[in-house]
Amino acid sequence: MIVNEQYKLLGRKVEDLRQKEDFYPTPRYVTEALLNNFQFEGKIWEPACGDGRLSEVLLEYYTDVESSDLVDRGYGQGGVDFLNSNKTAPNIITNPPFHLAYEFIEQGLKLSEKCLALLLPIRYLTGKKRAKLYAEFPPAKVIVIPNKVDFLGFGSPAMEFAWFVWEKGVKQTTITWADVKDADLKEKRKKNA
Repeated sequence: MIVNEQYKLLGRKVEDLRQKEDFYPTPRYVTEALLNNFQFEGKIWEPACGDGRLSEVLLEYYTDVESSDLVDRGYGQGGVDFLNSNKTAPNIITNPPFHLAYEFIEQGLKLSEKCLALLLPIRYLTGKKRAKLYAEFPPAKVIVIPNKVDFLGFGSPAMEFAWFVWEKGVKQTTITWADVKDADLKEKRKKNA
């Protein structure tokens, strides 16, 4: 990747490019990709709600959504550490901080009573450590976002993502591709309106 090489030449780390506290708000169409391809029953907990973008879309589809975050960004309950929580919920849906994604998988599997849905880099389909976890706890559904996700609106997204959905009692994984072919165009139209 050219950006990586440029940063190495400058004596900086690629981590310097990361958003503070891994804050990458979920675009509306990404949340809709999940909700158009999977139905949840019961209460939903969004434990890394950030500024509420994912939660607000969830509330359009479901009435019982609780939002919290370790960092108080003015939405939901701040100061709630999901990774150290003992609280359970029927459904947990979130876009976790990328550097803690594996920990969110492990904790979410413990705390979700029915379903866990996490937005993760597509590369989370691979890796020895994850393969071992998936052998015991395979996701029920992987919903691929077919275009790279532009979280910050800079117009040059770098990574592919998918929703990984674990459903209690389901041991077979189904992969589906979300229909978001016009997502970038729709977002640009909204910004220009």
